[in-house]
Amino acid sequence: MEKITIQTEGMACAKCEARMVENLSKLPGVSNVTATAANGLVTVEGSGINRETIAAAIEDLGFDVVE
Repeated sequence: MEKITIQTEGMACAKCEARMVENLSKLPGVSNVTATAANGLVTVEGSGINRETIAAAIEDLGFDVVE
């Protein structure tokens, strides 16, 4: 299982976290998503996942990927 952590900007509240988790959980191979508005970190776990796909999905939701 792979684990990818991405720093984001724009998550401000629990609703943002829930939206992030709900949408990223739909990606193929994703088994777990954690989003924390306080520090902007999104952690995705799964198999066959890649950083570019996750980053694109985060940006599609209207959040910025920092690194």
